[in-house]
Amino acid sequence: MAHVTDDDVPGTVAPGAPPQPPPGAVGRGWLGGFVLANFGMQIALQTPSTFLIPQQIAAIDPHGKVVAYAWASAVGAVAGLVAAPLAGALSDRTTGRHGRRRPWMLGGTAASILVLAAMGLADSVWAVSLGALGLSAAMCALGAGLNTVVPDLVPVAERGRVLGWASVPQAAGLALGGVLVGLAPGSLAGYLVLAATLLLVLPFARSTPDRPLPREARQRLSWGLLLDGWRIDPRRTPDFAWALATRFIMYLGYGLGTLYIPYFLSDVVHRKGDLLLVVAVNAAAVVAVAVVSGRLSDRLGARRPLVSAGSVLMAVPALMLAAWPTWTMTLVSSVLLGVGFGVYVGVDLALVTQVLPSRTDSARDLAVAGQMGSLPYVLVPVLAAVIIHYLGGYSGLYVASGLSSLLGAALVWRIRSVR
Repeated sequence: MAHVTDDDVPGTVAPGAPPQPPPGAVGRGWLGGFVLANFGMQIALQTPSTFLIPQQIAAIDPHGKVVAYAWASAVGAVAGLVAAPLAGALSDRTTGRHGRRRPWMLGGTAASILVLAAMGLADSVWAVSLGALGLSAAMCALGAGLNTVVPDLVPVAERGRVLGWASVPQAAGLALGGVLVGLAPGSLAGYLVLAATLLLVLPFARSTPDRPLPREARQRLSWGLLLDGWRIDPRRTPDFAWALATRFIMYLGYGLGTLYIPYFLSDVVHRKGDLLLVVAVNAAAVVAVAVVSGRLSDRLGARRPLVSAGSVLMAVPALMLAAWPTWTMTLVSSVLLGVGFGVYVGVDLALVTQVLPSRTDSARDLAVAGQMGSLPYVLVPVLAAVIIHYLGGYSGLYVASGLSSLLGAALVWRIRSVR
């Protein structure tokens, strides 16, 4: 299998011309570095919202923790709505001898480390929320470099394999992060440990091919261009619009089913100390099937059936947990949800890369697509707080999660240009 070199990186051959398609398969060394870099990012990105932030907020405001946690989660998610497409558009237009993506990987890593260290000192809900905002923005900068190397370098026929492996850190990062912060003596030490994991990004950032963009090929950046990233026209780019809608609905369902697990365990099944076990069981199930799902989609040349099947599988455990909110069913549901999410996440992003509307603005458009996995977390805390308090408690929450996943399973079939 061929290794990608700097000479193989698609570049701009004339002012305003789009990058050329990737020429060949990426090698195992490159893939290994990419997966490790994603481990560093995903551990630092996911762990605070599940383990450290709920713990901090519960200590600061034990009686108002549900609403306070909703605020902190929403603030971080809202920040990404602006930061992600802006960082993506700037990455697409970055010139200089270090390339377009590398400066964003390195800068985003440095900023994330500083924010995580500061979050360990937060002693109020507002301070925690401000930290969540800063971490979201810094991670958007990192993602503007790291996530876009796939459409830059990886051929379509290889993207299921590559992104299937990349979904392993997305699944296992939270469990590993939980173990790491569990071993740390206090919140500050936990945040510093997470900051250290970001060092895994540096070897990949330094070594991955990244051809510089000539200054004469750089397109002008404007507010209109940034807004165009959010002006999704179903008539002009229908498949991209349906892919975004599917992602949004799927992650809304997944967020409703997972974000409040820490409080469900403590308030309903009274197993607060078993959060890491639930996370680990779920992560193991995701990892077990995500890579297989991605490679299978490459071999079949079909993405939609697997996305739809994974979505249906995700709905089943949510509805089961709504009917039987017990400790045993929590573990069973964690496994089934992991299997469904593994099938889904191993294929979903590969599908999205095939319907991006612009090659010259691939980082911006991919950032907007990425926000469809983050934007639901703006709504989830608000919806969850309303459902938990007024519409059936946690059982109502899991019914909503299951119905959302079923809707996502239906929407993916509206995409026509990808099998």
